[in-house]
Amino acid sequence: MTKPSSITNYNELYNDFPVIGSASDADSLFRLASSNTTEEVSFSGQRQKYCVCFIDMVNSTAITSSLNDAQVSKYYAIFLNAMATIARNFGAKIIKNAGDCLIYYFPATSDSNDKIAFNDVLECCSTMIEAHRFINAKLNEERLPPINYRISADYGMVEIARSITSASDDLFGSTMNRCAKMNIKAKENSMVIGNDLFSVSKSFSLINEEYRFEEIWSDSSAARVNEQKYPVYSVQNKQRRIILNPFKCVSTRNTDLNLSTDYNEK
Repeated sequence: MTKPSSITNYNELYNDFPVIGSASDADSLFRLASSNTTEEVSFSGQRQKYCVCFIDMVNSTAITSSLNDAQVSKYYAIFLNAMATIARNFGAKIIKNAGDCLIYYFPATSDSNDKIAFNDVLECCSTMIEAHRFINAKLNEERLPPINYRISADYGMVEIARSITSASDDLFGSTMNRCAKMNIKAKENSMVIGNDLFSVSKSFSLINEEYRFEEIWSDSSAARVNEQKYPVYSVQNKQRRIILNPFKCVSTRNTDLNLSTDYNEK
């Protein structure tokens, strides 16, 4: 940083900043700056339990390095728009896309007794996995390389905020961090869930009949005193489904509107 030439004693710079605990506002550049600046992120003070999901492309940086700008844009657009369509069909709200990652959550899961809401989470993620061949078919038509991705989901308390650069709410907190970190534990084109989502999901017979859960990893930082293990589970349908159009699958709340044609493979 370039030092202002008009200042000979640079300690004077710091005299203008407030002393922690000081009641004086007169010489506080920090407070003056804060009062004249619009906050980028504004926390509402609202906290809620939601199911959150991350879907992340695998090795996209290396893949897109050989594409031109127009191809890169189309490559990401095909993937992100396809996933966003499926998410919304199952009642999810898109938080944001971060490069090659789409982040979304399910408002209805604020009610931990709503079995349909939690079933929709797993149905949505399963449908996204089934959409893999459809997306790659579209990419092939556009003469673009194939794509792979991982999905992670978890349930827990989040802080709700609003950004001035976004029309939708943003979510913060340990649940978001945990969900992002566990994503790498999923195999390509598969999904994993955290222990908190697993615990709620297993309480519903509807989900137990449809899905198989297997613990695949547990974060046990043994060096940290009193830190508990946090299991992560892979999730698979007990019977393989063939979905003829994953982009028309919708929540079981809207079965009359469900235009998908899918069946269990015998």
